[in-house]
Amino acid sequence: MDLRRTFLENWPIKLVSLLLAVTLWLYVTSKGKSELSLSVPLELRNIPQGMAVVGDLPARIEVRLQGQERALRDISSFKKVLGIVDLSRARDGVNRIHLSPDDIRRPAGVSVTYLSPMEIEVRLEQLVQRTFRLKAVIQGRPAPGYRVTGVTVKPSRITLEGPAGVMQAFTRLQTMPIDITDLKEQFTLTPRIDYQGRTVRVLDPEIGVTVIIQKEQR
Repeated sequence: MDLRRTFLENWPIKLVSLLLAVTLWLYVTSKGKSELSLSVPLELRNIPQGMAVVGDLPARIEVRLQGQERALRDISSFKKVLGIVDLSRARDGVNRIHLSPDDIRRPAGVSVTYLSPMEIEVRLEQLVQRTFRLKAVIQGRPAPGYRVTGVTVKPSRITLEGPAGVMQAFTRLQTMPIDITDLKEQFTLTPRIDYQGRTVRVLDPEIGVTVIIQKEQR
């Protein structure tokens, strides 16, 4: 069989048929497409070991998606879109991270036509540890005729871990106020610690404060 003759025979008709087929395919694939603007959460992943993120970061980014109407309806209903920032190559200090459509997790067949911001700054600091003597802060007075005869903290010194800049700002460590108003007997509790609004982690598994209250001797 002469393939060349087969292709060239009545070639104008065949060319028109091809163009019509392509046009029909484009029409079918584009039919029902629409766009959707969303504010999506931003998630940090692969933070280097021994490092911590410090400072303010945008919690969400703005994206515009394009796809079939049904797919976009599902997205808006079930929130399947997420911005992912990979920090595996980030270093100590300020890192400028460029965002692209590849960083937006979304269903197959949906494309990203716009996102903002396209660049964010992520500051990393080394995690360090410091040990502090924990002071118990007592508030109020025991019941009439009773007095506080002792306060013990175990362990007396606890270790905190946090970003270097945060840990340098700590000068003391104490509990939140422990109320003893109208109490008549000894008690032990796990105290809440005043971290002065800073994000740190306590490495000691168990911390206890015992307040000894006894009746006054007459």
